[in-house]
Amino acid sequence: MQFMSIFTWEPGRTGEVMEMRAVEKAPDGMIVINEWIDLTSNTVFRLVEVEDSVALLKAGYPWGDLGYTETHPVMEAKEALKHLGR
Repeated sequence: MQFMSIFTWEPGRTGEVMEMRAVEKAPDGMIVINEWIDLTSNTVFRLVEVEDSVALLKAGYPWGDLGYTETHPVMEAKEALKHLGR
């Protein structure tokens, strides 16, 4: 299943966030499809695919003291419309 994670941090923590991201490795069971940085704020969007929700827990845990994470299950619109018979 695919999830969009949105991670936001305080401006003074940018250095810490970038250092941690440089060495981060996705946990077993998670594939990072793509990642985008909002150029106007301290926010990163990451599209991932996971086999097991435990991978989401393992991926998010180390970031808990650096910022705030939202995670949403997502599907391409054309795929959703196909399943809805549209």
